Amino acid sequence: MVVVGCQTEPVPSRWLEIDGVRIQYRLLGDGPPAVLVHGLSGSWRWWSPVAESLAERRSVYVLDLPRLGRRVHASELVVWLGRWLGAVGLEQVDLVGHSLGGLVTAELAATKPARLRRLALVAPAGIPCGRGLFGQSLRLVETLYELRKQFPTIAVDALRTGPLALLRGARFVSDRDLRAELDSVRVRSLLVWGERDRLLPTRFADEWQRFLLGSRVVVLPCGHVPMWEVPEQLTRCLLDFFEEELPDEPCHQVRPGVVSGVRLTPEDDELGVG
Repeated sequence: MVVVGCQTEPVPSRWLEIDGVRIQYRLLGDGPPAVLVHGLSGSWRWWSPVAESLAERRSVYVLDLPRLGRRVHASELVVWLGRWLGAVGLEQVDLVGHSLGGLVTAELAATKPARLRRLALVAPAGIPCGRGLFGQSLRLVETLYELRKQFPTIAVDALRTGPLALLRGARFVSDRDLRAELDSVRVRSLLVWGERDRLLPTRFADEWQRFLLGSRVVVLPCGHVPMWEVPEQLTRCLLDFFEEELPDEPCHQVRPGVVSGVRLTPEDDELGVG
């Protein structure tokens, strides 16, 4: 059963109840729809620095993923997200996912391609790093320390998530491997990475591009959370991608195989695309 409601706030707050799970989301702007999906222990707040700018040219939906537990397992998030899109009445959306949200949106693109127009993945999980849960947890602590200015938001969202749900999600992210499924993704795809990402170093961008055929890569001067660290650059790159325009200026320091903020596939490089 799906129940829909709305309440008045500075940024309009809406909610859906899907099979007894009540979820809050927000809608900003007007235009082609773009849906922003946060990572583990995050919320719609993590997208706030870019959502308003994106909303100048898009209808931007920012949602809270359901808390992981008995009702919703981490492996069921992709089904849940598909149901959420249907309940809101969205088809052919530009879908953006960060970290765990990137894993979920990439899996949706592989299993339900008709739902998507374009796919942008910001430092996505989905390819195991090989460190194990403990090693990755240490990197997570380092990452959170770098983001200490955002501690109030991080703390509130961590409390909302709860320690057991956080542990369940971390185990899922540590083990889940999407590589065999990425060949089924048929939509235009963008990979956004921070050059100083401790949690998922940039070598994972190369691995993702190997399996996500035809994808483009943008490397930004930041760590794991570009939305907080370089929001203007991330917004510009997303809008350029959504509108099929390459950035007029590089979105990052150019590296080999990267032109105007987009890393070329080998096939493109042979054609001399610039």
